[in-house]
Amino acid sequence: MVSRPKTSVGNWKLKRNIYISFFTLIVLGMGTFLYINQREVPIEQVFPGKIWSKPIANLPDLKGVGAPTAKNCGNCHTEIYEEWQKSTHANALTDIQFQSELAKPSSPKWICLNCHIPVQNQRETIITGLKNGDYFRPVEIPNPDFNPDMKAEGVTCATCHVRVDSQTKESYVIGGTGGTSPPHPIKIDRKQLLNRCYDCHNETYTLNESLVCSFQTGSELQATHSNQTCSSCHQPEVRRSFVKASLNKPVRTAHKHGFIGGGVPKRFDLYSDQIRLGYKPGIVLSAFKVQNDSIEIQIKNTNADHHVTTGDPERFYRLSIVGFDKIGKSIFQSETTIGQEWSWSPAAKKVNDTRIPSGEIFVWKVKPTELPVESYKFQAVHVRLKNITSNYMIQSSGYLTSPYKEKVENMKDLYPHSSIVIESSYQLKTKSRKDTTLEDLFKRNAERKGE
Repeated sequence: MVSRPKTSVGNWKLKRNIYISFFTLIVLGMGTFLYINQREVPIEQVFPGKIWSKPIANLPDLKGVGAPTAKNCGNCHTEIYEEWQKSTHANALTDIQFQSELAKPSSPKWICLNCHIPVQNQRETIITGLKNGDYFRPVEIPNPDFNPDMKAEGVTCATCHVRVDSQTKESYVIGGTGGTSPPHPIKIDRKQLLNRCYDCHNETYTLNESLVCSFQTGSELQATHSNQTCSSCHQPEVRRSFVKASLNKPVRTAHKHGFIGGGVPKRFDLYSDQIRLGYKPGIVLSAFKVQNDSIEIQIKNTNADHHVTTGDPERFYRLSIVGFDKIGKSIFQSETTIGQEWSWSPAAKKVNDTRIPSGEIFVWKVKPTELPVESYKFQAVHVRLKNITSNYMIQSSGYLTSPYKEKVENMKDLYPHSSIVIESSYQLKTKSRKDTTLEDLFKRNAERKGE
C-alpha cells in the first residue's frame, strides 16, 4: 500500500471542499435565478391602481335575465340593443385594425383585451399573475365561466351596467335614473356610470419605450370646467321607454347607445346610421375668407368639450383647398393637418401637437396662385388610418389566423380609413359660399376607399 504525504492529503481535501462549495454556490445560484425568474407577481403589484390592468371579475347569471350578455339585455331593451349593435363598442374586438395590432409579436395581448373585452366572462383564461412581474409572461389558468357569445360582443352592456354585490355575491344592474320595476336586481349609481368612460378613455401609460397608450380625453374635458359629461355628446338624450313597447312602460328621458365618436365607423355599412345615432363634427368651418393676397380658413372646435382630434394619437384632420378654373379643372391645391405627430423609433415620443382645444380656433393661411381661379373647394377629412399604415398591416397579415387574416388582406375594401366631415365651395365672382350637407357627405363616405 502506498501512503500519501500528509501535505498531499491536506491539499486534496482542500481542493475537494473548494469544488463542493463552488458546486453548491452554482446550484444555489441557479435555484435562486429560477425561483426569481419563475415567481408569480400579482398584477396589482406591477400596475398599482390601474383599473385597466384587470378585467371585471366573472359575473354570475343575472336574475330574471340569465347570462349577462348584450343579446339577453336586448330581449327587453330592444332599441338600446339595436343602437349598441352599430356602435364602436360592439365592434371593439372585431375591429380589423385592432386585430392586426393584437397579432403583432410585440403586443401584450392580455392587456389590450382588458379594454376591448373588459369582462372576465369574455376571456378563455384567467390571468393569476405575471412571471417575475413581466407583462409578456402572464400566468394563465382556464376560466370555467368563459362565454364565447359574450366574447364576441366586445364592449358589452355588462361592461358598464353589471357588477357583483359584495355581500350576496349576486349580479345586479347599475342604473342611472331609478323609478322603474325591472325583473332583475338594480342599484342606482349615475356617477359610477358616467365615470366608467375614464377607465379606458383617459389613460396615458408607457409599458416600454415603444409601447405607449395615450388617451387623455377625460383630462381634456375636465380642463374645460364644462358641466358636460362624455354621455352628453356620445349618448344624446331621447324621449322613449327604456324597454320594448309591449311591456307598456312609460316614456322617459333616455340615452341613445350608439356611442358615436369621430365619424369614422368600423365598417362601411355603419355610415348610414352615424347621423341618426347622434354624430356631428366637433369642428365647424367658422370662416372662409378669400382675398387677393391670401386665403384664410378658420376651423373652430365648437361641438367638442375635449381636444379635436382626441383619443388615438394617430388620428388627425387633413385640410385641403383646391382651386378650379372656369371649366372646372383643378389648377391649385394646398394641404395641412391638425393633430399630433409622434416619433415611434427608437422610442415613442410626441414631437408636435396642433390639435384644437375646446372653443378655440385653428387659423390656416394660404397664399393663392396667380392662375385664373374661378372657385375653391375646401375639405376637412378625419383620418383614422393612413394608407401607408394599412399597407404595412396587409403585408404583415401572416401574423393573423382566419378569418382576420383574410379581412386584413382586404382591409382597403372592408375598413373605413377616413371620413369627409366638412366640405365647402366658394365662388370668387359672387363671393358666395355653399356647404355640402352632412347627409350627402356620409353617403359619399360609404363609397370611399382608403385614406
